[in-house]
This record gives sequence, structure tokens and C-alpha cells, in this order.
Amino acid sequence: MKTFKRYLTTICTTTYIGVFTLRIFHYGFIYEQPAKIILGCLPTVLITLGLIIICSLVQFPILTKFDKAIEKGQKDPSSISEKDIEICMKSYKYYDIVIIVAEAVGFLIGAGSTAIIEAIKDISHFSPITFTLIELQSVGIGFMCYTINNVLVKRLWMTQQMRSIGIKLSDNLARVQNIAVASCIYVSVMNMVTVPFNLLNVPRENGFNTFFLYAVIGGLLNFAVCAATYSIIAKRIQKVEKNISINLFAETKNLAEATKQSAENSQNQNAAVKEIVATMHDSTELANNIGDKVKQVTALAEKSRDAVVSGNEALEKNLNELIAIKNTNVLTIDGIKALNTKINGIWDIVSIINNVADQTKIIAFNAELEASSAGEAGKNFHIVATEVRRLSDNIIDSIKEIREIITEIQKASDTLILDSEKGTKQIDNGCESARSLESGFESILQSAKDTADSSHEILENVGQLTSASEQIFIALKQIAQGIETFSQSTASISATSENVKKIAGLL
Repeated sequence: MKTFKRYLTTICTTTYIGVFTLRIFHYGFIYEQPAKIILGCLPTVLITLGLIIICSLVQFPILTKFDKAIEKGQKDPSSISEKDIEICMKSYKYYDIVIIVAEAVGFLIGAGSTAIIEAIKDISHFSPITFTLIELQSVGIGFMCYTINNVLVKRLWMTQQMRSIGIKLSDNLARVQNIAVASCIYVSVMNMVTVPFNLLNVPRENGFNTFFLYAVIGGLLNFAVCAATYSIIAKRIQKVEKNISINLFAETKNLAEATKQSAENSQNQNAAVKEIVATMHDSTELANNIGDKVKQVTALAEKSRDAVVSGNEALEKNLNELIAIKNTNVLTIDGIKALNTKINGIWDIVSIINNVADQTKIIAFNAELEASSAGEAGKNFHIVATEVRRLSDNIIDSIKEIREIITEIQKASDTLILDSEKGTKQIDNGCESARSLESGFESILQSAKDTADSSHEILENVGQLTSASEQIFIALKQIAQGIETFSQSTASISATSENVKKIAGLL
């Protein structure tokens, strides 16, 4: 009901002020019957009241729906639907139509019929010139009343209410103010034309003094009406524009502060990304170093595998010789010495294998340390490196077994040298021991193969890690460049916001 009350208050006030202003000019100057300004106003008041009631009956449902939609939006802005927006826009549009019709009917027919009514009453002869003058003056007063009503209720109140719930409107208040000025000028001209109208039609003595008096009275009244009209419209518009400028200044101030903060944040982000880029560069180099070390581990694993193959071949050869000794049983002592010599050669091979296994274990331990420093990215590599070290421990354990077996062979060889008569039996024992060594070498060979395969897998994973690190490094560089550009743009926006803030401060 708030909007309807504003409408009703405004239309009653402006309409009756306009009507009585016309009566003053019509009956005070055109017909020169000032007593009728008050005494004969009852019909005019009733006619005007009837028109206001008819107009209000049309406006009431329109403005009631408008207020309900506004109240709904003010309670919960998210509840506003397209239908509610459509209701508000239609009310905003139809408000003008109803007011224009009411003012046109009221002032054109009501006030303009004065000349006809006076002619019917035989108070004054009907004159087309008088009728036209009254109509033109009524149009001006009616348009002035419409302008005040339009500005106070529609342009200011309804627009403010609709904007409060998020409905965007664009009103040119400066244009409305210019229209108000034009209507005041038009009304001033038409009002002052009516002042000498009857004096020109009916010349008399002391006409100039009467004209001067009428001119003073009409001028003061005309000035009061136009000044009041313009003051009401101008002050309200200036108040709205002042509020807009205050809000604009506050918003630009907030925008300037926000852009400054955004600029600082973007600079901090830029510095942070640069640090990440530097760290990622170091991580890429670390991944490359890990790859080089894994290549070394792979090479050592392959050498270990080749050594185990060679040892296995030597063992097979030794076994064949023992079988030949057993079959021939001719070269007992010489064969045993040759066997002892070859066993010493096996000691060298075992020592080589043992050294390779120790180096492999050390390299695997270093690889574990490198993988731990790589963080989550080196988790898989750490697992593989641990497996390599475990396999190296197995190789060392196997070598210990080989040493024990070789020791047994040497003891057997010494026994054969001391007791050659037991050569056949001892050769059988040597063959059995050689077969045991063959099984051990097969296990070592399999372990060496597994170590080499695992090293190759580690190398592939490290290669993938290095490639991924390089891609991340490139992406971070692009992000850093984007943040740098954003930081520059934010600085530019901040400067622009400061300029807008200064402009808003001048409004």
C-alpha cells in the first residue's frame, strides 16, 4: 500500500493546486469574478474528486501487485521470479498511462469546459479564442501536475523500490528536469497571457492601473506555482543524484581498495610461483641426477649378471673335468692340483662377484636416499631401489655359501693330495659339491637377471618422472607469466579506480 498512498497523496495535492490555480486565473482575470474562485468551486471539487476516484480504482490493483512483489523481494531477493519482475515492469509502465489519461480528462474537459459552462449560464458569451486560451492553459497546468506526479512517485519512489530488489532501470533524470523547466516556461507564458485578456476585450478607464495590479498578482502567483514545481522536482532529483554520487564514491573507494589488495595478492602469488618454478627446476635437475645414478646401477647389474654367467660356465667346465677325472682315474694328483688351481680361480671370481654385490648394495642405498628426497614423486623408485638392495644382500649371502663350498672343495683337494688312494671316492664327493655349486650359481644368475630387469624398470620410471617434471616446469613458467600479466592489469585497474574515485568525489 505504500506506493498507492504516495500516488493518492501526490495526485490529490497536485490536482487541486492546479485546479485552484486555473480558477484564480480564469475567474480572477478572464471573467473578473474573483468571488467565484471559492464560492463556486464546489462543482469543480466534486468533478475532480470523481475523476481521482475513478483513476484510483484503476491504479489500486496495479500498485498493490507492485508492492507485494517488492515486499517479497526485500524479504528474500532469491525468491524473485520472472513473473514478479514482469509485474513490476508492467506497473511501472502502466502508471504513466493511467496518470496521463486522468490528467487529460480532468484538465482538458474539466477546466476547459469553463468557457462553455459560463456561456450556458449566460454569464459570458462563448468565444472560441477564450475557449482555446483556457484549453492551452489547462494543458500546461495538467502537464505540470503530471510531471510532478511522475517524478515523485514513478521516477524516484518506484525506481528506488525496484532497484532495491535487483531490477535494473535506467532513468534520465536530467531529461525529466529539462521537461519540468519547459513545462514551467509554457505555463508561465500561458498564465501571463490570461492577465490582460479581458482588459483587451473590454477597455476601460484606469485600465493600465488595473493591468499593472493584475500583472503583479498574476506574476507573483505564477512565480510561486512554477518555483514550487521546479523546486520540488529539482530538489528531489538533486537528492537522488547526491545519493547516487555518494554511493558511487563509496563503491569506487571500495573498488580502489579491493584492486590495491588484489594487486598485492597477485604480486605475492607471482613471487610464490617464481619460488615454485625455481624449486621445480631444482627437482628436475635432481630427477636427471637420479636417472644418471640409475643408469650406473643398471650397468652394474648387467655386469653382475655377466659375471654370474661366466661363473656358471666355469662351474660347468669344472664339473665336466671332475667327471673326466672320475672316468679316467689316471691323473690323480696332477688332476687334483689342477683342480686346486682352478678352485683358486673360482675364489677370484667369487671375490669379483662379492665386490660387485657390495657396490650394487651401496648404489641401491644411495638411490633410496635420492628417492626419499624426491618426495611423493620418488615413491615407486624408492620401492625398486629397496628391492635392488635386498637382491644384493641375497647375492652376498649366496657368495658366502659359495665360499663355504669352495672351502670344502679345498679341504677335499688337500685330502685327495694326502690320500690319493681314496681319489675315486673323493672325486665323487667333488662332483656332488660341484653340482651343488651349479644350483647355487643358477640362483645367483636368476637374481642377477632380476636385478638387471628391475634396474631397467627404475630407469624407465625415472625417465617418465623427468619428463613429467619438465612439463610441470613449463606449465609453471606459463602460470608465472600469466600472473605477471594479471598483476600488471590489476595495477592498471587500481590506477583507473583511483581516477574514478577522484571523479566521484567531484560529483
